[in-house]
Amino acid sequence: IHLSGGKYTWSNHQAHPTLEKLDRVLMSYSWEDLFPLVSVRKLVRDISDHNPLLLSLKADKTEPPKKKEFCFDISWLSNELFLPKAREIWG
Repeated sequence: IHLSGGKYTWSNHQAHPTLEKLDRVLMSYSWEDLFPLVSVRKLVRDISDHNPLLLSLKADKTEPPKKKEFCFDISWLSNELFLPKAREIWG
């Protein structure tokens, strides 16, 4: 899931800080099918050295969702179920 609000979720608070993306949100493809407009926003931290993450099931209005890239795998043609399934989906 794309993270808006900054790249890093942790800092060591030094004069020359180490910045890392340690905190993440993971989901399955089936969960993404149920919630296609999901977004994650990094919030401002108050106490912790980690930024809290806010998961929203609606699209974040501040950033448009990134387009998913489609890649065709030539090996799909060797599967006997591929062409019938493609015809069914596109038909």
